[in-house]
Amino acid sequence: MDARKAALAALADAEADRKSLAQHHAALHEAGVEMASLAARLMDELGESAMSFNLQYLQLQSQMQQENRSYTAVSNIMKTKHDTVKNSISNIR
Repeated sequence: MDARKAALAALADAEADRKSLAQHHAALHEAGVEMASLAARLMDELGESAMSFNLQYLQLQSQMQQENRSYTAVSNIMKTKHDTVKNSISNIR
């Protein structure tokens, strides 16, 4: 009888350990799922931020190219006017 009581006690302890491990496993699984969800959200946000940054960069680059063309045009006009005035002065002398 004592052996049977000891076996039942050991069985009860093993069952308690199994339940504890099952609860721990469930908690770890839930934490893993939560971490995976968080990682996915972070990746989405990073992707959106990167896309926004790229669009802003392309807009800035386009604006700089447009300003460069404008400055080049103004510079060419001013050079032409300068050369015209310089030639006119040379012709008067």
